[in-house]
Amino acid sequence: MVELVRGVQLFCAEWPEARSLWERVDPELFAVTPVEPVERVMEVMPTGFGALVRAILHQQVSIYAGRAILGRLVDACGGEVEPDAVLRLNDDDLRSVGLSRQKVSYLRALAQGTIDGVLDRLEVEPDEVVTQRLVSLPGVGVWTAKMFCLFHLARPDVFSGDDLGLREGIRILDNLDGGPSPRAAELRAEVWSPFRSLAAVSLWDLVRRSRAAKVGGR
Repeated sequence: MVELVRGVQLFCAEWPEARSLWERVDPELFAVTPVEPVERVMEVMPTGFGALVRAILHQQVSIYAGRAILGRLVDACGGEVEPDAVLRLNDDDLRSVGLSRQKVSYLRALAQGTIDGVLDRLEVEPDEVVTQRLVSLPGVGVWTAKMFCLFHLARPDVFSGDDLGLREGIRILDNLDGGPSPRAAELRAEVWSPFRSLAAVSLWDLVRRSRAAKVGGR
């Protein structure tokens, strides 16, 4: 099986400036943000198509199940997930790697959309245009489009209040009894602009460390 998972430090160039800003505007976030950029363990997909395949395969399954399915798909495609390689696989091939019938249809639509140019030049488009083009694809919603902007395009000011992990991070950060609503999370994140992506990475890491501390304390 092709090795996909590795630790990646995101937004290294922006990290010091973001921490300097938060030290002034949000000491609570500054206090929990590591001095060095957070290393996030993830599957590294070099193309926009591959990044969206990764996002779709992780929908409604655990992290580990999503990684296993993606790894089997990469192997079925001969080592690289490309649109033509996906379209060469029949439905039984795609189902055999662990895809539901719905996700089979999503991947086929994504592969064809990529060939038709939906992903062309997204790296030079503003976030709003990227989102509009991506959500035209079956299986790609606003959350997926935002994660694409954050992780693949490395846009520094992306935040999704719909993300459960980010709402849990805000709950821990602000010592709340319950997690905020998506709208409240979006409002809370405004103070972190223009580095909301970096805040998101830090909040996900805060949740990870909090869970690890609970396990270690048992």
